[in-house]
Amino acid sequence: MSAHLTRRAFLHTAGAGAGALLLAACQPPAAPTAATEPTKAPEPAAAEPTAVPPTAAPAVKKHIIFSSYTWSGYEAAMRSIIDAWAAEHPDVEVEGQFVPDDYWTKVQTQVAGGTPPDVGIADYGRLLVYAKNGTLLPITEMVARDSFPVDKMLPAAVAQYRWRKGDFDTGGEGGDLYGLPSDAQGFIFAYNKTMFDEAGVAYPTDDWTWDDLVAAGQAITEPDANKWGVLAIPNWILLMRGNFVSSAGGRNFSADYKSSMLDSAETIEAVKWSWDLIYTHKIAPPPGTTAQTNPFMSGQVAMIVDGVWWLSDFMTVTDFDWDIALFPKHPRTGKRTTSLESDGWWVFSGTKERETSWQLLQALAGEKGQARFGELNYVVPSCFPDVGKQWYAQTPPASRAKALDNLVLDSQKVFCTHYEFFTIWDAYAPFVDAAFADGTDVEAALKDAAQVHNEELAKAWDAFSAS
Repeated sequence: MSAHLTRRAFLHTAGAGAGALLLAACQPPAAPTAATEPTKAPEPAAAEPTAVPPTAAPAVKKHIIFSSYTWSGYEAAMRSIIDAWAAEHPDVEVEGQFVPDDYWTKVQTQVAGGTPPDVGIADYGRLLVYAKNGTLLPITEMVARDSFPVDKMLPAAVAQYRWRKGDFDTGGEGGDLYGLPSDAQGFIFAYNKTMFDEAGVAYPTDDWTWDDLVAAGQAITEPDANKWGVLAIPNWILLMRGNFVSSAGGRNFSADYKSSMLDSAETIEAVKWSWDLIYTHKIAPPPGTTAQTNPFMSGQVAMIVDGVWWLSDFMTVTDFDWDIALFPKHPRTGKRTTSLESDGWWVFSGTKERETSWQLLQALAGEKGQARFGELNYVVPSCFPDVGKQWYAQTPPASRAKALDNLVLDSQKVFCTHYEFFTIWDAYAPFVDAAFADGTDVEAALKDAAQVHNEELAKAWDAFSAS
């Protein structure tokens, strides 16, 4: 950014020139000499030159870059909010860089070349590596200084943007914040009221357990008519990220991230429960029998667990009545845990405009900004429960607020945020995927997966310690 004349410097320079002229104008006239003819009228005094103030240098705006990938409608929503903020800050020019393809490759190239954006969309799965290698600006002190209300946000959302040096995962207490969350997307339990009515089954209640779900599914299922009680967890990563497995008391790995817990009794119980829906209770359609992207929308399954982001699609359904309920509780623990994942924003450490970038980040992640995003129906629902209530109050479905209740009651940070997670996942997931695909022993598959998981965790720790 080019240097410019500050207001203080301009006043100092202008004052020096004007002062010299003022001193000259205030000098007394010279005394007459002896040769002066008293009867002769004096010559008119020469006019003093008029002081002309120097022309002020044009103000140079601060320039910051907001960077993001984009999808349908998102860019327009972001530009709307950024433009409104820029209008309130006439000394700032915000350049939007919206990248349709290979966004993270572009960001890495910019950072490596010393030309990073200033503010960008965040990815909780990348936060640890970016924080560890210095790509991101820690904002903890600015959050405290300006009293940004992180305490009003859902804790699991904030945890995704906190990292404590030396930790193998994000979320550690006392760690620095390297960004702020926007939405708080959990999972929902939706059911087809029409299919329940036709089978004479009462709707789910807040007291439902896993056993109640199975009983209702058995009453509704008609395999010959291709009508099924429930869709088994469509991808078992949904189980592991904090849904059902956590309710049963299971975990993906030990608290120190050194040992796999895929073969623990609690984890096996939860994963086998989902597998049983297909192969034991036979109330979920076997793999390959659902041609639709989402068989709930076609009326093929009566119950489904999936991301809250599906609500906008479900709202287009006109062939049957539907609603959502709280997650069924685990019959032993009484827990109904849902994972919570949050997109957000962060500031790159290479920015030359830290304060201005922080101001924009506050505007995007703050209550006012998130309320505006809710009005535009993007990056919703808000991680501020009080702000999110506006979105959850909409219909359909009639009980949309149940999804917020579940988040507030029992939600946790997603598990896929530790170092080298996706490399590790790709190594052991195929064992369990195969068991869900062909009905082979899922417990044996989890034990095989645990062995590979332990090997991959050891490799990741070595790489973590060396980096």
